[in-house]
Amino acid sequence: MDKKQIPYELLAKYLSRQCTTEEQEQVIRWLDEEPGHHLLLDKLRKQWEAVRLDTSAYVIPDKKMVWGKIQDRIRHKVKQVPLYSRSLLIRVSSVAAVVALVLGFALSSLINNPEKSWQATQFENVIIAPPGQKTQLVLPDGTLVWLNSGSRLSYNYQYSTYDRVVNLEGEAFFDVKKDTQYPFIVKAGEVDVKVHGTAFNVSTYADEENIMVALLRGKVSLLSATGQNLLTYLSPNQEAIVSKKNLSCRVESCDAEIEASWRHNLLKFDGAPVEEVWKKLERWYGVDITLSNVDTLKSYWFTIKTESLTELLEMINKISPIEYKLNGKEVTIRYK
Repeated sequence: MDKKQIPYELLAKYLSRQCTTEEQEQVIRWLDEEPGHHLLLDKLRKQWEAVRLDTSAYVIPDKKMVWGKIQDRIRHKVKQVPLYSRSLLIRVSSVAAVVALVLGFALSSLINNPEKSWQATQFENVIIAPPGQKTQLVLPDGTLVWLNSGSRLSYNYQYSTYDRVVNLEGEAFFDVKKDTQYPFIVKAGEVDVKVHGTAFNVSTYADEENIMVALLRGKVSLLSATGQNLLTYLSPNQEAIVSKKNLSCRVESCDAEIEASWRHNLLKFDGAPVEEVWKKLERWYGVDITLSNVDTLKSYWFTIKTESLTELLEMINKISPIEYKLNGKEVTIRYK
C-alpha cells in the first residue's frame, strides 16, 4: 500500500470508534504524513456528526429511510462540485464514499445489535495504557494524545459535539487541536486544566501527592475541579505543582520537553530525587520495586531509551553501587 493511501474501511472504523490499537496507530501515522489528511478527516467527521444528529441514537425505525438520508447527503455534496473541476469531484466523491462506509459500520451495529449499541452510546470511551506500555490516539476533534504507562483516559461519546472534556488518571501529553468555540478541559482529579489549543503534559497518578502540569507551548489555566477557584496560568516551559490535599499551587521553570520526553520513548532524569526515579521506573518497566538502605538525598542524571531492566540496573550500579534481585515482576534493590 502506498504510504499516502489508507483504506476507506479503516477511516470508517476509526470514526465509528471500532479501531484496534494497531489500527489507531496506522491512522495517526497517516495523519502525520500531510496536513491535507487532517482536513480530509475533519470533513468526514462533520458528515458523520450531521447524519448522526439527524437520526435517533437509540431507535432506528426504518433501515431504508436511514440509508435514504445518507444517499441524499452524498448526492447533495457531489452536486455542489462544478463539472469542470474533475479532481475536486473525485475528492468529494471519495469523501462521500468514506462517509457511507462510516455510517454503514455504525448503522449495521445499531440495527443488528441495538441493545449493545445503545449501551455503547450512553457510556464513556475508555483508553488504558497498562503498566510497562504506552499508547497514542487521536480524539474525535483531531487532538493528539500520548498516554503513559499505568494511565487511563476517558471521554463522553458526545465529545466535540457539545464540549471537549476528558478525564485522566495517570499521565498524558496532549497536543490540542485549536477550537475557539469549545475549550479543551482535562479533569485531573482535584484540578481542571483548561486550554483552547496548545501542547502540555499532565501527571496525576493516584499514588502521587501532587498533580503536575508542564506547558510546552500556548497557554493554559488551572482551576479547582469545582471550577470556583482559578489556581494559576502557565506560560511555555513552566510547571505547576498542585497539592491534592489542599490545592496549594506553586509554579516553577522547567524544560517541558524533558517532562514529556516519555512520549518519544525516552525517560530523562535531570537531577531527579532517588524515590521519584524509582517510582517512574516502576511504571516504565511495569514492575514492583522494593528499596532498602536508600539515601533519600541522592539525585540522578541519566536517560533511558531501549535499555532492558537488567541493563538499567547495571548502569545504576556503576553510578551508585546496589545489589538487586529479579523475581518475575518483583524487583528488590539494596543500596550498598
